[in-house]
Amino acid sequence: MKRTLLLRTVAAFALLAALPAAASHVPVLPGGPVTAQGRVQLTAELGRLDPMLEAQGLPENLAEGRWYRALTLGGYYRLHRNLKLGAFYRLQWGALHNDDWLGTPAVPDWTWEWRDTSERLEQVLILDASPRFLLPFLPGKDWVLQVKSRYLLNFWNLQHSLLLRPELTWFRIVDRRPVLNLSLAYGLYFPLNFGETLIYEHGPYLAALYHVSPAIQLELSASYPVRIWTTSPDAVTANTPYQASVGRLELGLGLLLRLGG
Repeated sequence: MKRTLLLRTVAAFALLAALPAAASHVPVLPGGPVTAQGRVQLTAELGRLDPMLEAQGLPENLAEGRWYRALTLGGYYRLHRNLKLGAFYRLQWGALHNDDWLGTPAVPDWTWEWRDTSERLEQVLILDASPRFLLPFLPGKDWVLQVKSRYLLNFWNLQHSLLLRPELTWFRIVDRRPVLNLSLAYGLYFPLNFGETLIYEHGPYLAALYHVSPAIQLELSASYPVRIWTTSPDAVTANTPYQASVGRLELGLGLLLRLGG
C-alpha cells in the first residue's frame, strides 16, 4: 500500500515537472499581462477631406528594449454625412507574427523565444469604411453607432486581414459643443490568407475623450485584446503544434490635435 502511494506521488511530481517543458513551445507575450501605450494624432478639416497623421508607441519589454512603434499617414473623405471612407499608409516597427516564435534544438527539449523585431520595418496599406448612425431612441439621445470596417495589407509578409469593430459612443453636449465622449467597442480581426483560425484577434475597447477645446482632446483608454497564436514553422519542425489564446490589458493615453475644427 505504501509502495503504491509512493509510486503515485513520484508519478504526480514527474507529471507536474514535465508540464512547463511540454508547454514551453507555446507563445507568451513579451510584455506581460498589463502594458501601456500612447498616441499623438493630428487631423485637419479641409472641406470633406480630413487628413490625419498619427504616431503610436507600445512597450513590449522595456528590459529587452522591445517597442512597437507606428507612424500612420492618410485621411478620411466624407462621402455622406453618415459615411466616411479612409485610406492610410502605416510604417511600423516591432510587430510580432506567428513566424516570429523561434525554436532552437537543445537537450532535453527545444528552447523558445521571440525574434527581436524592434528594428524591423513593415509597411501596411489600410482601407477604411466607417458608417455612423445616430440612435435618438436611446436615453439622452446623444448616442452614435459606428461600424468600422478595415482592410489591411502588410507588404512585408503579404498578409491580408479584415477588421470589423462596432462602436457605441455617448456624447456629452454643452452649448452645442461636445465636452466628453464615452465609447465602447469590440474588435474582430479576420485573417484572409494566413493562420489557422477564423479570427486571429478580438477584444473589447473602452475610451473616454475629453474636449479641452475644439482643437485639443485628451483620451484615456483600456482594451483587452486576445491574440490567437498558431503553429510557427519552427514548431512544425519540432513537431509541437499549438493554438494558444493570449490576452492582456492595454492602458492608453492619447493627445488629439485638430486644425480647422
